[in-house]
Amino acid sequence: MAESSATSTSLRRLADVALVAVVGAIDLAAWGGDSELLGGRSLPIWVIPAAAVLLCAALLLRGRFPLAVWGAAWAFTSVNLVVPTYFPVGYLLVATFAAACRVATATARLVLAGSALSLALFTYHNGLAGPGEPELSHYLVAGTMWALALGVVWGVGRLLYLREHRALAVQERLAAEGAAALAAQRLRLAHELHDSVSGAVAGMILHAAAARTLATDGNPQVAEALAVIEQAGTHAMGQLHDLLGLLRAPDQAVAPVTLDDLIELNRARGLNIRLDTDGTRPPNVDPGIDLAAYRLVQESLTNAAKHAGAGANVDISIGWHPTRVTVAVRSTGGDGPVAQVDRLSTRQGLTGLTQRLQTLSGTVEYGPDGNGWSVTSEIPLRSTENAT
Repeated sequence: MAESSATSTSLRRLADVALVAVVGAIDLAAWGGDSELLGGRSLPIWVIPAAAVLLCAALLLRGRFPLAVWGAAWAFTSVNLVVPTYFPVGYLLVATFAAACRVATATARLVLAGSALSLALFTYHNGLAGPGEPELSHYLVAGTMWALALGVVWGVGRLLYLREHRALAVQERLAAEGAAALAAQRLRLAHELHDSVSGAVAGMILHAAAARTLATDGNPQVAEALAVIEQAGTHAMGQLHDLLGLLRAPDQAVAPVTLDDLIELNRARGLNIRLDTDGTRPPNVDPGIDLAAYRLVQESLTNAAKHAGAGANVDISIGWHPTRVTVAVRSTGGDGPVAQVDRLSTRQGLTGLTQRLQTLSGTVEYGPDGNGWSVTSEIPLRSTENAT
């Protein structure tokens, strides 16, 4: 698609150059080499061809500077005041069309009036330059011809201007409607998450806390497990509240997450975790990169807790480099999968993680690694100033 777009752009440029070349050739052919000035003097023969080349070069910039190019073409028509038989009408019409396509209505009307004035002066001077006394019919025919040409050029340009702006208005309206529909969908999702998941997690925390209170005389491992459940539920509730806030207000910043808290929580679950950090985190890193790295570690630790079980050794390595950050998590050993591990696994965590990193132009690889399991990723760095 990019190659097709580049080809289309090249063809438009070639067509534009061809149009300007044709206009210049017609102008010079109509001029015919007559350089006689009013009063009997002659203009150097190279002046008008050189001016024609400059006007053609200016016309190639009419898309970016429509008013400036029109002004140059309009000023050049004053050559008719000293060379009555020469009038560069082609440049003026092309520049008028370009301005009519791109400027506001009030300015476009001034362009129309200015172009009409130049064409009227040309009609008058052309009549004076002819043999004998000019007749009224000559002025009427010539004036009508130029008025029609100018009206068609200016009118078509204004139609294109209005069509483009109407299309932009429709596009903006559709974008606003889409944004409103997305906001409503986010709000509905936030309500559903709050009413279902949030209530269930809150109930889990309360029941774990109550059970831990009642188990003071029982097995200490049970009390410890309940404390871990309560702590994990509290952590999950905080994450859920951040997510609900993001759904309700997408532009609102999410509360920062800390890797240390995540590691401590999983150590309480029985994982032996070692964290190694290499390099220094650059300032102004896009928060989306920090969150993606956090989610990668979180998913890896969750999988280690489920599939390797308590006692597993987990090595986390984070490397900060000038243009990228690398994150690697490797787990080995463990007491084995927790009970009903298949019911606890959605098998979508690593897939979703891959999609998240792809949006940041990052990569992730995971799979068996000797007698353990590893997840490695690489994410290009970008600062908040360059983030879009």
